[in-house]
Amino acid sequence: MDGLPIAPAEEVRVARVLVTVATAWFTLVAAWEMFGPVLAGHYASSASVGIMAENMLRWRIPGPVWEYTAARPTPAMYYCHHPWGIFWTTAAFMEVLGRSDAVCRLPAVLLSAVTPPLLYAVGRSAYRPAAGAAAAVTFVVLPITLSFASFNALEVPVMAWTLLGVWGYVRLVQTWRRRWIAVSALGLTLGMHADWQAFVLAGGLLGFGALRGFLLPEGVFGRVASRRYGQWWVVTASAAVLTGLMYLALFQRAGKLVDLLQSYGLRSYGNEAPILAVLASRRYWIELMFTPVGLALGAVGAVACAVRFVVRRREMDALPLLFLLMATVQYVVFRQGADIHIFWPHQAAAGLGLCVGALVDMGAGGVASRARGGLARRAGIAAAAVALVPLALILRDGIPALVYARETGGRFNEKGLLIDSDGDKTALLRWLSARIPRDVPVELHPGMKSTWAQIWAMEGRVVTGDRPVPPGVPRGVYIADTRFMPDAAQAELVRRGRVLAVGPFWVVGTPAVMAAITPEGGAAPGAVPGVEAMSFEEREPSLWSWVLISGTEPERTIVPDPFLTWELRTHFGLAAEPPAAAPVTLEQRRIAHNAALAAGDAAGAAAHLAAIREMLSPVTAHFEDGTEILGVSFQQGVRPLLTMLVQAGGPLAAGVNLAVRSRVVRRAMLSTTMADPVEREVGLPLPIAPERWRKGFLYADAVPIRKRPGAEVFRAALRGKGAPRRQEEGGGAVEVLRLP
Repeated sequence: MDGLPIAPAEEVRVARVLVTVATAWFTLVAAWEMFGPVLAGHYASSASVGIMAENMLRWRIPGPVWEYTAARPTPAMYYCHHPWGIFWTTAAFMEVLGRSDAVCRLPAVLLSAVTPPLLYAVGRSAYRPAAGAAAAVTFVVLPITLSFASFNALEVPVMAWTLLGVWGYVRLVQTWRRRWIAVSALGLTLGMHADWQAFVLAGGLLGFGALRGFLLPEGVFGRVASRRYGQWWVVTASAAVLTGLMYLALFQRAGKLVDLLQSYGLRSYGNEAPILAVLASRRYWIELMFTPVGLALGAVGAVACAVRFVVRRREMDALPLLFLLMATVQYVVFRQGADIHIFWPHQAAAGLGLCVGALVDMGAGGVASRARGGLARRAGIAAAAVALVPLALILRDGIPALVYARETGGRFNEKGLLIDSDGDKTALLRWLSARIPRDVPVELHPGMKSTWAQIWAMEGRVVTGDRPVPPGVPRGVYIADTRFMPDAAQAELVRRGRVLAVGPFWVVGTPAVMAAITPEGGAAPGAVPGVEAMSFEEREPSLWSWVLISGTEPERTIVPDPFLTWELRTHFGLAAEPPAAAPVTLEQRRIAHNAALAAGDAAGAAAHLAAIREMLSPVTAHFEDGTEILGVSFQQGVRPLLTMLVQAGGPLAAGVNLAVRSRVVRRAMLSTTMADPVEREVGLPLPIAPERWRKGFLYADAVPIRKRPGAEVFRAALRGKGAPRRQEEGGGAVEVLRLP
């Protein structure tokens, strides 16, 4: 006998079909965009894992170092806030497959792919096939699991490995075969190497095991084969102790134990606040990640498991509770981390899945006890079918959350803060990396808001972030984002030497570097001040690119841009030749209008302005200084783009900018999740500071739209000290876009 609960063959077949579909769906979700560039947000953590793995291989060191160095890192540079399992795993993949963006995600993709079958294995072994299938299906529809399926951080491996360990435990107590001791100990040990949370689950299982096997009378929780159970307990406990001691020794040797304790002191900051108030402040995040339906199922399932565990002494009902305990400890104890990371309760998804599986088992038992004939034989199928109804409601919110997550790098609403994907920034960095020598140092202006993803994009070079404008010619390459760079600093860079502008990004460097990257046909770089400009030419991805590279960013090519060259040179007082080519795009027509106006060609400027108005939706706002919003253009696509055209009344006060904010006014149709209550900043500052604007010139504010679930309204206004007031009645922000 294999010890598994007896179930009708028909139920087994249906359960396997459900699990196969769930696994295929979840694998596709995890593999979506696997070969694309790692961008900003929480997902940039996957790039940090890649950096650490690459450093391990490059320098043949055992510990993770999350910045590139010119010399061999010392142990004092090791990252010691978490166990090193995910870094060793990624290094092993990189050793075999080489350096790539896919390697930063592949371990998580593979572990996510095996998690639904593991949930099925646990649920099928602990309860019945229908329960295991329900557990797997629940897991693959939850927004949090869909959103972070390819997240090569801590939670994905913790869930996969601990599920393997728990499955081994269940099969051990069903068969008392020695091989299941190895399976259980291996899974739990690998989980503990993934992150500390696994110690909570292993500790809970060992604590229960001590009661079941050694302290309580025989038969309280079923038959105990004392020798086998004792072997499992000793092996697992020894693995936990040795794993913990190993990391304590490694961290002590690196001089990082104090750093570890301080980090967790910081993570637990805010524990004095009442827990109900804390949960209320996170209500939207919690609903967004689990949905109210999922939370209700989890709560009912947890209570039912606890009652059945105590009253009927079913030890298998402790398993969902242990996973929920693991997630709860992290979420409640380390509150500062939960306030920042929306994925903090990720492990609860495994517990919630098992809770639903337990509910299906209970429902099937109830049907079977009251029905006869075919219905009794199909009780498990009937219970699973009933469970699919609320799970479909969860999936209704799960799919939009998945897209929202990919668009924002897993940050979602970021509590109202500005979110940028860094897609164009990453394209620039990769373009540069292919053109400059590997030994050239790279420095980033603070306005670049450097992330691990940016450092990873430079392909192993030493990159220094948050560097002020250098006093002279940079030693290598200096890169700035003019949208987050003071106008005076921009003027200083132009005054000193040649600048290569790529969209809103400026690059300056040594003469040799500038010669390598200056557009063909441009003036040779040297000491003479000047600006050469290039732009991002964007296009929608093909189907295969959408699946494998990016379904949330356009494909970008960097091309010379004589229109932008004229605009920048004109605004910074340099000699500029008007572009010879006829304008085609809205952006080119805007600059052609300005060139005609600067040349005194009033008729040409008027013709361009009339053509531009034809390309815009008529949204207008007039300000007391003469500045006017002429209209907007909204471009659908993988990355929707709202472009607002503004005609300047003249220079604005320093610090004034055109701000765009959005608010969700109604939750999505058929959604059970509350509408996002946060007003979110969505507009980026303009590359040419409004304090440098010229009267009558047109300026474009391009706003990437990352729509939240529900009906969302976008409004624009000039904001900042000294901003002119809007003249229309009410004088507030003007609505520029409304999306259902």
